[in-house]
Amino acid sequence: MRTCFFFRLNWQQIRRVLDLLETIPGRFGFQDYEVMLSTRPDKSVGTGEGWRDATASLEAALRDKGWEYSVDECGGAFYGPKSTRKSATLSNVCGDVPQCRLISICRTI
Repeated sequence: MRTCFFFRLNWQQIRRVLDLLETIPGRFGFQDYEVMLSTRPDKSVGTGEGWRDATASLEAALRDKGWEYSVDECGGAFYGPKSTRKSATLSNVCGDVPQCRLISICRTI
């Protein structure tokens, strides 16, 4: 596992992680999915500037990847924004579609 300190993190690095995370599920046939960008919740830690920078980096990587995504306002983790996806081909016996984490950015823990 490799740690990337935020002062070195940029959207191009996030894009490379998105490429990897697209490849692995694709090998198992999971192609159809919905991507979401989750933003700062009401109860969170960190500065507004940190959250804006992290969210902007995630958003830039998603745009560069060419993925359509929706924004889940206030749906991020308490420590940072996240990008998730739901796969219609990966559902349980009740028909629920589980959420699969793509990337979380933490600048505060």
